[in-house]
Amino acid sequence: MGFVEEINTYTAIDMSDYNNCLGEMEHDYCINGISAKIRMQYLKLDGNRRPMVKALANMLYSYIIDYCIAARNRPEPLSTRQSTVLTKEARKLFRHPDISDESPDKTGEAGELLLYFLMEAVLSAPQIISKMELKTNHKDEVKGSDGVHARFDNESGLVDFYFGESKLYKDVSSAIDEAIKSIDRFHEIEMYQHEFTMVTKHFKYADEKTKEAVKSLIVHGEPGEGVRINHACLIGYDFKGYIDLPYEKGVDSIFEEFRTRFLADGERLVNLIQRRFDNFDKKHLLFDVFFLPFPSVVEFRNAFNAALD
Repeated sequence: MGFVEEINTYTAIDMSDYNNCLGEMEHDYCINGISAKIRMQYLKLDGNRRPMVKALANMLYSYIIDYCIAARNRPEPLSTRQSTVLTKEARKLFRHPDISDESPDKTGEAGELLLYFLMEAVLSAPQIISKMELKTNHKDEVKGSDGVHARFDNESGLVDFYFGESKLYKDVSSAIDEAIKSIDRFHEIEMYQHEFTMVTKHFKYADEKTKEAVKSLIVHGEPGEGVRINHACLIGYDFKGYIDLPYEKGVDSIFEEFRTRFLADGERLVNLIQRRFDNFDKKHLLFDVFFLPFPSVVEFRNAFNAALD
C-alpha cells in the first residue's frame, strides 16, 4: 500500500453506529448532465415505532473528539482521564445556543457533524482537517466548506477530495437552493484553493509521509492530475410522510409504509435538484447528495444540543 492509499485507513466511524440509526434506500433515480449520485438516507425506527432522532443525536455526540480534535494532537489510545479532558475541550468549540420553541437553534453544527459522519461511514472518506479545532472563537462559524474529506479510489487511481455542504431546513426546496448557491460561491471565490492550503498546513494525522503524499497532489492551490473535486451535500428537511403512519401496526408495516412514501417523494426531490443542476455551470464537479427526511429538523437540532449540554 502506498502512502496516498493509506488515507482510507483513517476513518473513525464504527459502522455498527451507522447501522443502528441510519439506512439508505435503493432506488433508480438519477441526475442528468452532471455526475451526481442521489443517496436517500432514512432514520431507523425504535421498538416503539418512533424515528430514532434522539439516538442519532446522542450517537453523533459520541464522536465529538474525533470530529473536533486532530489525531496528531491526542494520544492513542485515550485513557479515561484524557477522554474526559478532550470531551470537555471539544464541547467548548460548539456554540451552545439558547433554545426555545420561539427561538430554535439556527446554527449548522448538528448538520455539519452529521455530514462528517455520513462522509466517513457511507463514502469511506476520512476527515483530513479538523476545522472546528482551528476556530479562534467558539462563537465563530467555520469558514469555507462544512468539512474536508478525502479517499483514494482504487478503480480510478485518483484521490477524491470531498468538500461538505450541510443544509437542514424545514423546506427541502430552500435547503437545495442554499446548498447549490453556497457551492457556486465556493468556486467563484476559489475557496477550494484556501481549503487545499489548509490541507497542507493542518493535515489531521501525524503521519508525515502520508501528509507529504497528499500535499504532492496539489499544484499551486489547484487539483493535480491525481485529484478529483467532489461535493458531498446533506439535505435534511421536514417530511410530511411521517404524519399518520399506521402506528397501530408493527414496526415492519410502519417502515414499509414510510418506505413507499419516501421513494414516491423521490421524484419530487430529484426534479427539484435537477432544475438547480441544469443552471449550474460547473459540470466538471462530482456530487454525492444525501437526502435525509426528519419529522422535524428543529427537533433534531435541539436533541443534539441537549446531548452537548
